[in-house]
Amino acid sequence: MTTKKYSQKYRQLKRNYENICKKQISDTSWHRLVSQLKNYFDLDIESPKASKIIHHIATLKRTHRNFRVNSENFAECWQLFQHYYQQKTQLTCAEFLADLMQKVDLSQVSKTSRYNWFINAGIPYKAEKKYKASDLALVAFQAAKCIKSRELKRVENAVITINSLAVSK
Repeated sequence: MTTKKYSQKYRQLKRNYENICKKQISDTSWHRLVSQLKNYFDLDIESPKASKIIHHIATLKRTHRNFRVNSENFAECWQLFQHYYQQKTQLTCAEFLADLMQKVDLSQVSKTSRYNWFINAGIPYKAEKKYKASDLALVAFQAAKCIKSRELKRVENAVITINSLAVSK
């Protein structure tokens, strides 16, 4: 049985999510999302952290239409996000990319894609401008997501090629 306070907070979080995403979410989809957040992040609706978690998830959803909390690669991407989000340092964009290269392989990613990660995160890329590491966390998440999706596409293309070779024999 839910309390009145819980129900109010639940509805408030849903409104916040919709405001950030700039579109409505059905009650069923919202319930599913909250369940996933409870599983992955131990989300407690009544905790002060709930608003921050919802804000970050909504921001990710707005910038990545196909973003799913329960996707296979989500945990790895989220771990990278948390790594930068919890740091109390400031980094230039160039320093950030150098540090990021140690964690993920950026060799197959064009400079344009790298700039787009910054733009999508709402941070203009300026090589020597310093940003808080916590602000760059969303850039790191987008980088990891991009790289993981490229890896998945390579695997899918390889499977298609192998299947076509197997069928043609």
